[in-house]
Amino acid sequence: MIKKILVTAILIVVVASLVSVDTNSTAAMAKADAFSAMAYLPTGAGMRMVGAGATANLTIYVEKYTSDEEAQQYAQTLLQQGPDELLKALEKADAIGKVTAQRRLGFFDLKLIRSRPIEGGRRIVGVCDRPIGFLEAYYSGRSLDNKFGIVILDLKQDQKGKEQGVGELIYAAKVTVLEGNKVEVENLGIDPVKLLGVRKF
Repeated sequence: MIKKILVTAILIVVVASLVSVDTNSTAAMAKADAFSAMAYLPTGAGMRMVGAGATANLTIYVEKYTSDEEAQQYAQTLLQQGPDELLKALEKADAIGKVTAQRRLGFFDLKLIRSRPIEGGRRIVGVCDRPIGFLEAYYSGRSLDNKFGIVILDLKQDQKGKEQGVGELIYAAKVTVLEGNKVEVENLGIDPVKLLGVRKF
């Protein structure tokens, strides 16, 4: 089942393309981050996932954050040339982060990672061209139209100054540009995978 989510362009793949990272320091963009999270899978989470209620331990690594200039280029590619060209740009880009699941290798190689301030903390959004396995490609299901992977982390500092929070993982997303620079995101599954207990290492 496909769930459609309608959002403005600056809230999805173009997230924070026009704003700086969570601090004004350029050094922050080069700082590596790592987070742990517990993923809770909803009903119909997709052919690569297991059933509803299953859990998985995830680790999200950030080697560096995408610069403002690079993010602007991705945003222009999406809005002016469409999601297929954005996908090509991501496929050519080097990985700058990774989402790994317990007992699985190379779950997601993140190509676009942005961080921006939110009330009381910050939001990290990572986007990638998701891996498509041999069987998925062979059977040519509707999931082949959903070629993007998206991870979102909402973080706040606890009393000890450590970042923690919640997030979402859209394993297979189809991105469509609509009029007015709006973006329609179709998630392969009823709901995104919930990420709870997100903690910074």
